[in-house]
Amino acid sequence: MTCQVCTRVWRKGSPAETDVPLDQVGELLQQPDACTWVDLLDPQGDDLRKLADEIGLDPHTVEDALTRNERPKAVRFKSYFFITAFTVSGMAQDNQVHRISMILLPHGLVTVRLGGAFPAEDVVQNLEDDSDLMALGPKGLLHGMLDAIVDGYFDAISQIDDQVDALESGLFDENHAGKDVARKAFLLHKDVGRLRRVVLPMREVVGAVLRKVTTTPGEQALTPYYEDLYDHTMRVAEWSDSLRDTVESIQDTNLALGDAALNNIMKKLTSWAAIIAVPTAITGFYGQNVPYPGFSKEWGFLLSITLIIVISGALFVSFKRRDWL
Repeated sequence: MTCQVCTRVWRKGSPAETDVPLDQVGELLQQPDACTWVDLLDPQGDDLRKLADEIGLDPHTVEDALTRNERPKAVRFKSYFFITAFTVSGMAQDNQVHRISMILLPHGLVTVRLGGAFPAEDVVQNLEDDSDLMALGPKGLLHGMLDAIVDGYFDAISQIDDQVDALESGLFDENHAGKDVARKAFLLHKDVGRLRRVVLPMREVVGAVLRKVTTTPGEQALTPYYEDLYDHTMRVAEWSDSLRDTVESIQDTNLALGDAALNNIMKKLTSWAAIIAVPTAITGFYGQNVPYPGFSKEWGFLLSITLIIVISGALFVSFKRRDWL
């Protein structure tokens, strides 16, 4: 094998063998009293095909498991259930999205991970602490994996939500910077859009597994677990929709504030231009080379100065009352 392989076995809900050689996995997956988990990290085609030959996987399953851009989906084959999804890890605006495929067999689960820092050990620890869930067999193990994936969505979208709140609260700051807000809103919109492409299909995936569990005789004990998981996927999907609308609202508000600021600047420029036009007009009039009232008289000069001060002052007061200055 050229990839990292981890194997664990539970019997009657209790941990049993670990790090079982891969050539013995095929036999373990046929034992009704064992629940076997095989985890492959970044396998090559030959690695997965070798395992596929041992446990009887369809060639399309191998192809889909090795394709990084496959859409999240759940497909039922004759002897197993194939699920593919994406894991999300990292901080907001630096979220790492990676593929994970899960092959649910009658007596075990095979996971194929293409990169990423998926907390597989934490999932195993949680499952070992919940013996009731592991006693339900491979579908209990599958629930633990899906639950960890959806929890990763919640962490990512919660971080984005905090950034959206911070951006929204700063929209009406006195030192509001339109270009800076527009850039941050654009990046957040991209993050939300990328997350939605991962989150929304999970409703269909978990819904398909839930239908399989509820329609399979003897597995009704799993129903509450998967119903709760489905509710989580609905909540995170609705949360992502709400964040998208909020970010778009921030972008629209930022544009409106920019337009309002531009209008305010134009009002001020127009007001000052009107004030400056008064002395220009009066001095220009009195500069004509024709006699006029007060021509060559001291009182004519004083009259022109008085008119400039009175009319300009009246315009200033009028514009100030209208909040144009």
